[in-house]
Amino acid sequence: MNKKKIAELKLQGFINQRDTRYFSLRIIAEAGNMSSGKMENVLKLANKYGRGYIGFTTRLGIEIPWIKEEDIESVKKDLETFGLRAGGTGKKIRPLVACKGTVCTHGLVDTQQLCSKLHEKYFAYNLPAKFKIGIVGCPNNCAKASLNDLGFMGQRLPRLEKNNCKACGLCASVCKAGAIEKIDKVVELHSEKCLGCGKCISACKFNAMVTDKEGVAIFIGGKFGRKYRLGDRLDIIFSLEQLDGLTQKILDYYSENAATGERFADMIDRIGLEKVKEVLYINL
Repeated sequence: MNKKKIAELKLQGFINQRDTRYFSLRIIAEAGNMSSGKMENVLKLANKYGRGYIGFTTRLGIEIPWIKEEDIESVKKDLETFGLRAGGTGKKIRPLVACKGTVCTHGLVDTQQLCSKLHEKYFAYNLPAKFKIGIVGCPNNCAKASLNDLGFMGQRLPRLEKNNCKACGLCASVCKAGAIEKIDKVVELHSEKCLGCGKCISACKFNAMVTDKEGVAIFIGGKFGRKYRLGDRLDIIFSLEQLDGLTQKILDYYSENAATGERFADMIDRIGLEKVKEVLYINL
């Protein structure tokens, strides 16, 4: 098979294996989830065309290796019959990843719902280079939001109502960031150290630690690999309602200002973070 055909198949989700004879099929799992019915069909494909097993990609997709070249057209037909979608490579938005914040005890936002909404609109969106979106429900950052081109992190920022405070110290005991101190029977909140987990708010029994602001922190320009870069955190806490519009603004700006093949992080470093932020903050 020639290189052009191999490249075309890769964009369709059939990736030539190291042995060059077989292909690995990548199936998209929306927000890392799949119904049991669809999963049963995935297993049928693995048994029929592969070697009876599946793997999982780092972006929560499903991979079936050992697909023969002569079976690819039949696999495509079965994918359509089963309502499954293959793909996830190329200069476009890759499969979106979210942590389990929807059900996790630490989750501050419905990560699965947000991821599904963004997936429906933006997955496979054409861009100058590959682009990854990651969503985490809290500062534990299990899905590494800051290593994605665009990352979202759930936030709940506290405010100390000193008149209600009994100086019991419960808030300080649950703060892993050292943002709360109890000194001489007085509690102090150091907001500059706060990571926004909201644990102190839940721990307080006297309505002294209350929610000052909640929503989502955004990181831009993260990437991992041979050359890694931590995403820059924007200065604002955004509401869930703002995220779709802001995502579109980021993608539009990237499309208009990046060279072909230039990652979002490299574009930010070339243009300058402050200039990028100025554009993103317009009309917020």
